[in-house]
Amino acid sequence: MEITIRKMKKLLYLIMLLLIPTGVYAVPEKPEQFDQLEKELSLPCLEFGEESCTARFIAMSACTFVFGINQGKPIGESMDIADGLFVAIMRGNKIKPISMFNEEGDIKPEIRKEVKDRVRFCKDATEEAIPKIVSEKTGEEATPEFIAVATRTYGEWWLRTLEALRKGRKI
Repeated sequence: MEITIRKMKKLLYLIMLLLIPTGVYAVPEKPEQFDQLEKELSLPCLEFGEESCTARFIAMSACTFVFGINQGKPIGESMDIADGLFVAIMRGNKIKPISMFNEEGDIKPEIRKEVKDRVRFCKDATEEAIPKIVSEKTGEEATPEFIAVATRTYGEWWLRTLEALRKGRKI
């Protein structure tokens, strides 16, 4: 499946629409924005492979979470937005989220590796968000060492959170 110039223009237009009102890191908030993403954000998953598309979408949701935190949203709201984005783009690309898990309920290794690589693209935003997350959760300041480790391992933490949800564990 080939990405046409028309589809690329639509995607760029959609991204620009989402960026204009909120700044550099757009975070969809309204149901119609998720609906629009579901309809418009379509990748050539037959070409990339379902696992690669899934990894891209997981990384997008992980980065969206930290963008929300950095825009001053509380953890719960940022998580809801990230989850809504993930569901919308998975649905829009006709990928069932269950397909990202193996029989044990773990994220498939090929998806895990790509997510961790892709989440590094939002490293600076993650590093900025970690102290805010720690402060909201604990009321304490995060140490520079904790911020460095949490930033470096953020992709793995996001994946383990998805696995915990799949396995019915409280997060």
